Amino acid sequence: MKKQLLIGCAAAVVTVSSASAMAAEASANIAFTTDYRYRGVSQTDRDFAIQGGFDYALESGLYMGTWASNVDNFNPSPVTGDNGAQAEIDFYVGYGLALSDHWALDFNVLYYYYPGASTAGDNNEIDFWEYTPGIAYSDDNMSAAFSVSYSDDFYNESGDAFYYNTSFEFPLEEWLTLGAHAGYQTVDENDLYFEDYADWSISLATTQFGLDWSVAYIDTDLDDTACAGANICGATAVGTISKSF
Repeated sequence: MKKQLLIGCAAAVVTVSSASAMAAEASANIAFTTDYRYRGVSQTDRDFAIQGGFDYALESGLYMGTWASNVDNFNPSPVTGDNGAQAEIDFYVGYGLALSDHWALDFNVLYYYYPGASTAGDNNEIDFWEYTPGIAYSDDNMSAAFSVSYSDDFYNESGDAFYYNTSFEFPLEEWLTLGAHAGYQTVDENDLYFEDYADWSISLATTQFGLDWSVAYIDTDLDDTACAGANICGATAVGTISKSF
C-alpha cells in the first residue's frame, strides 16, 4: 500500500508542496527495493518489489499522479482457489500551498486499487480511499513533515482508520542524508486488519552514478502473533535503488 508513495505520505508533503511553487511539470520515477514495506509491514512477503509512477504538477499547486508496485497475492479466492492481487495501483490528486520559504501545507486524496483481488466467499473488499492533510517545514539544515491520513473504510473493510505520520531529513554531507520516521496506525475493526500499532524507521540516502540509493532499518511493535504468524512485521533492513525523470 503506497509510498511510505508519496508515498510515507509526509515525504510527499515536502516534495509536492515545494513543486507547487514551480512551473507545471511532469515527472516519472522507477525503483527496485528489497522489500515493499507499507507502514512497517511487508507487502511482498519480505521479497523484492519493482515500483514506478507518474506525476503531474500545475503552477496553481494542484497535482495528480499514479504509482504501482507488485504485492504478494492479496485476497486469494477461498471459493475458486485463484491467486489474489499481484499488484497495487494507486491514483491520487492533491493540492500543495507554500505559506513561506520554509512552510507548506498539503492535502491529497488517494485511492488504493488491487486488481485481481477476490471478494468471493468470506473475502472483504480491500480497495479503499484515504484522505491526508499535512504540514511541512524545510531549511538548509533539515526538513520535517507531519500528516494524518484518514479512511472511512480501510483495507479489508476494517472501518474508520487513522495514520499519524511524522518524518525528518538531515543533510550529513552534501552527498548523504539521514532520514527518520515514526507513525501510528489505528483501525476500528482490529480483527479485520491488525491491532493498533506503531512503526518507525531510520535511513541513509545518497545520489551516485545518476541513481538514488538508500538503506533503511524498519520495525514495528507488532509481534508474529499479531501478524497472523507471518514474519512480515518485524525488524528488517531494506535497500532501494531509484531514478526520477
